[in-house]
Amino acid sequence: MKTRFKLFGMALTILLACFSGAEAKQSTWSDQELMDITRVMEQSGISIENWSFYGKNKFGFVSDFSGYVLLVESLQAKSPNFRWETISEENEHWRVSGRYTNQYGIEEKVSVFAYPHKNRYMAYVIYDVKGEAWDPGIWNAFKPEYRNKVRLFLGENVQIYTCVKGVKSDKMNIVLRKLAKQLIQSFDATIIETLDEETFLSLSAYTDKWKPSILTDHQRMNLQIGLRNNGIGGKTTITIGTPIITTEY
Repeated sequence: MKTRFKLFGMALTILLACFSGAEAKQSTWSDQELMDITRVMEQSGISIENWSFYGKNKFGFVSDFSGYVLLVESLQAKSPNFRWETISEENEHWRVSGRYTNQYGIEEKVSVFAYPHKNRYMAYVIYDVKGEAWDPGIWNAFKPEYRNKVRLFLGENVQIYTCVKGVKSDKMNIVLRKLAKQLIQSFDATIIETLDEETFLSLSAYTDKWKPSILTDHQRMNLQIGLRNNGIGGKTTITIGTPIITTEY
């Protein structure tokens, strides 16, 4: 459990660094990464449990709480189907979220944050979606709507983080290192960093297949794979993300 939280903390640290300007933003969003990951997982006998997109963009400064409320109301007007909670405040940090489960069963969430910065408040918006299992037909039906909502909520030139989670039966007598090597080879990737423990393996890598990447420790990376063995009789959980995994794994 400590390893899990440590890795999640590391991912959040990298993510915050990325959104402060270290990442290469996408001028034109593509679902190539999602399609590649789901294809590799299915070819590897991994049963996909869920997939998600995570996007974030700064909206500049607001002068005070009233300015923040105006920003929130403008987003609420753009999302009439979302159910919005009450704005929460702690130490002059404001946040609020709206949620919606659409006709495809995909969960959508918009969050608006603001924090003090040089006598003003920096505001940013997060839009994330999560789908259960994997159905290409459902994704293709939702894709145009998703593309429009990214522009609507986040604007242009936004980095989208893709993550897919699945499981593989323990009956296959899985060796984590062997499976990790197979996955890395499937993406034609080069390993940059490895964290190897008895029941957990995490790999950071880079592949030329995907253009978006982030810079960490003076090296480019755009692929992260986490494998966790859940014990005898259990299943092995596999999480793959690009440029990094943004969920707990």
